[in-house]
Amino acid sequence: MLYPLTDKTRIPAFVQACTFERVFGSKVLTALQAYGLSDPNARFYLCEKDGSPAAALYLAEGVLVVSASGEANPDEIAALIRQESAGEVDTHWELCDLLRKRLGGRTESSYFMSYQGEPPEGTCPGISTGRLPEAFNVLRQSHEYYRSHLEYNTWSAGWARRLSLGLSELYQVERDGKVIATGSIASEDETCGVIAAVAVLPAWRRQGLGSEISRFLTRRILEKGKTPRLIAGYDAVAELYRKVGFTTCGRWGELYLV
Repeated sequence: MLYPLTDKTRIPAFVQACTFERVFGSKVLTALQAYGLSDPNARFYLCEKDGSPAAALYLAEGVLVVSASGEANPDEIAALIRQESAGEVDTHWELCDLLRKRLGGRTESSYFMSYQGEPPEGTCPGISTGRLPEAFNVLRQSHEYYRSHLEYNTWSAGWARRLSLGLSELYQVERDGKVIATGSIASEDETCGVIAAVAVLPAWRRQGLGSEISRFLTRRILEKGKTPRLIAGYDAVAELYRKVGFTTCGRWGELYLV
C-alpha cells in the first residue's frame, strides 16, 4: 500500500524506510526536515507491505527519490509516477530497472560508494564556505545535467533552505579571487553524510582539486562521527573515488521519462 505521508504518527515508519538505502534515504529525510508535511513544494509518500514500511518517497520539481527495500511494490510506485507525471526517478538499480520495464524511458547507473577507515590525509588550500551563484556556475560548466535539467532559481531555493537550517554544507575553492571548484555535503542522517556536487572548472582539472575537495568533505563527515557516502556519476568517477578510499556498496539507477 502506498499513500501520502500526512499523518505525523507515521513519521517513525517513514524514517525507518529511509534507512533502506542510505544515500537516497538521507536525501529524503533531509527534505522532510527542510519542508515538513505541509509545504506544497515537496510531497512525501510511504509504501508499506503487510503493515511494515517498504519505501520512503519524496517528490519535488518532477523528480521522485525513493529509498526502498525489496518488499516495495513497483506497480504501486509506477502508478504514482504516472499520476504525478514525474519525469525522473532516483532509486536503487533493481527497482529502477523494474520501473523502466513498466514505464519505458532511459536509465543511467553507476555505484553507491562508502568510506571506511581513518580520515584521509591532505589539505585543500583556498576552500571556504560556498556561495550559491558561484557554485551553480561551476556545476553548469562541469556537468551536462546542470545545463539540461536544472534552473538556478529552483536549484538555489532548495539549497538556500537547507543551508539556512544547517541541513547541508556548501564549499568552494578560489584561485586569484575566482571560484574554480565546488563541493558539498548534500544530506545527512544519523549515521551518514552524503558528498555531492563536486566539480572543477575544465581549465583547472587534472591538478588534483577534485580529490582535495573530496578528502576535505570526507574528513568533515568523519569529524561528525558519521560514514561518508556518495554516488559516483560514472564508472570512471568511481575509480577516482576508490583512490580516495571509497568502496562500492551497491548500484543506483536514474530513470528519465521525459
